[in-house]
Amino acid sequence: MTSDNYPVYKVKSHMALPDPHMPPGRFHHAIFVETRKDGSGTLYHVTGDVTSANGMSYESRESPDPAQLEGYHFLASLPTPPQQKASNPRKQGRVEPFKEKIGDYEYVFYADGEERKPLWECTEWVEWYAIPALHEHRLLQSGDL
Repeated sequence: MTSDNYPVYKVKSHMALPDPHMPPGRFHHAIFVETRKDGSGTLYHVTGDVTSANGMSYESRESPDPAQLEGYHFLASLPTPPQQKASNPRKQGRVEPFKEKIGDYEYVFYADGEERKPLWECTEWVEWYAIPALHEHRLLQSGDL
């Protein structure tokens, strides 16, 4: 491997706690960049959940540390999934998607039967933001992912 080209993979793994508001059988999605001959590298993804006040967070984990590769720092600047669910006091505190956040702990929840915006989590972050950004910065070739 040269310092300019690394194998890049879309990684899917089982979720410890699947989201009951998402379709069943989903996996956690991330991007892995192999940087060493032993197969190690860096994993780029978003973690957390959409119930937390700040939503999900960008994270990179590596072994060893190839994070100083300048081309990948822009992933940290991509939008991450915001908080999209909260405890609804009108439904005995049941956690459910909300329509709008109007204050730190104030939400407008969907009415029963009202059409809901789809939630977005790690899968959508990888597919909608990370992969297109990698292509835009010419860090992926069209057949890579």
